[in-house]
Amino acid sequence: MAPRTIVIVTRPRALSASLAAALRARGLRAVVFAPLIKTAPPRSWRALDTALRGLCRYDAVVFASATAVDVFFDRAKTTMRKRPSPPPLTAAVGPATAKALARYGWKPSVVPEDARAEGLAAALRLPKGSRVLLPRAERGREILPRLLRKAGARVTLVTAYRTLADHDGRRALRQALSSGAQAVLFASPSAVESAACALGRERMKRAFLKIAAVAIGPTTASALQTCGVRPAAVSKRPDSESFALAASKALS
Repeated sequence: MAPRTIVIVTRPRALSASLAAALRARGLRAVVFAPLIKTAPPRSWRALDTALRGLCRYDAVVFASATAVDVFFDRAKTTMRKRPSPPPLTAAVGPATAKALARYGWKPSVVPEDARAEGLAAALRLPKGSRVLLPRAERGREILPRLLRKAGARVTLVTAYRTLADHDGRRALRQALSSGAQAVLFASPSAVESAACALGRERMKRAFLKIAAVAIGPTTASALQTCGVRPAAVSKRPDSESFALAASKALS
């Protein structure tokens, strides 16, 4: 590993404190933050507000991201002036999402070991006809609702937030790559897509012939491969320690 290895984290600094600490603990002290995406409110709150007011009609609420959890409860405070009671079943896609739920007093009934939409759908053993609420990003992956419906659930999708490109972060990424960064850590397919737009696909493919692209999980790794980039490492779990370990191994 180089004496001063520059690692680019493509999430906002505020969401990456534990990851930065884990990286530095492994000797990766030159951490550059280049957030490639940011969240924005939905175009309309109507669907989420309606779902919140009628939460008692649902058998399950399924969260596929910690961001969806935060928006869900922030909006409930605005709309209902109180914290909503949990439904019979609450599911979280992974440990970070489960931790976000715990901050609001909800204990998820289901947290799959396979922290992907596919793993979450497989872990949810809902009776046919179950009414499921899925708050998510405007352009969320379709695999989870499709699998739930295939299993017989009645799924209501509501937009909790939108994912937009962070143009300041894109500039920071280009500057850091020009300054000799050795690794870039990608935590979502959306971040990969934003990087491809910032660099152009051909430049991105060339850049990552020499620079290590590290993915937080198989879904993000697949997004990199779609852009012609072979991940140098894929985190075994979507947590800071595993992500930092993957980065360290990619650079060893």
